[in-house]
Amino acid sequence: MNKLVLGAVAAVIAMSTVSIWGGAARAEVIELVDKTKLNGRIVHFYDGVYSVEANGQTIKLPKEKIRSISFQLPPARAEFSTPEKTFERWRKSLTEGAVEKTIDCYALMYQGMLANQMGLGQQSSDGVKKMQKEIEGTKFEIKGSSIKGETAALKVQRKKGDDSDTGEIAFVRENGEWKMLPPQ
Repeated sequence: MNKLVLGAVAAVIAMSTVSIWGGAARAEVIELVDKTKLNGRIVHFYDGVYSVEANGQTIKLPKEKIRSISFQLPPARAEFSTPEKTFERWRKSLTEGAVEKTIDCYALMYQGMLANQMGLGQQSSDGVKKMQKEIEGTKFEIKGSSIKGETAALKVQRKKGDDSDTGEIAFVRENGEWKMLPPQ
């Protein structure tokens, strides 16, 4: 590795070690051929060169200089520690119109689809308004829960005026957090 790349890597390593443990959402640990480790985030790969961002700087690393890449997941958040807490976060965020928080309550594989359905990123958020209107004045009561390994179900009663029904909401554990599955 030339001196310029080594200098940049050393500077980024010194700064990024502090920033990763200071609360970065997700990070990759990149071990170079010389066994130096770099904490950062891969932002691009093209023509055998990785662009790695760490502490606001981007460096380019050819794949021949990289020994291994491992991934570190963020720690689990308390607001998703039980299916009941996740459901309450979903209900509250939807009532408030906090689209990103609402979508974050769902399993990762469904978040893109839900963002599209809810109109995230569009001028009009008709999907959010429709969902808000549907739960407006609705009272939810958790009637029971069951956890089996990495899956769970909540039995929830929905009351709106004289209308009442009970249904089940499925959950899956992702990275230690309970996330909702859309109705099947």
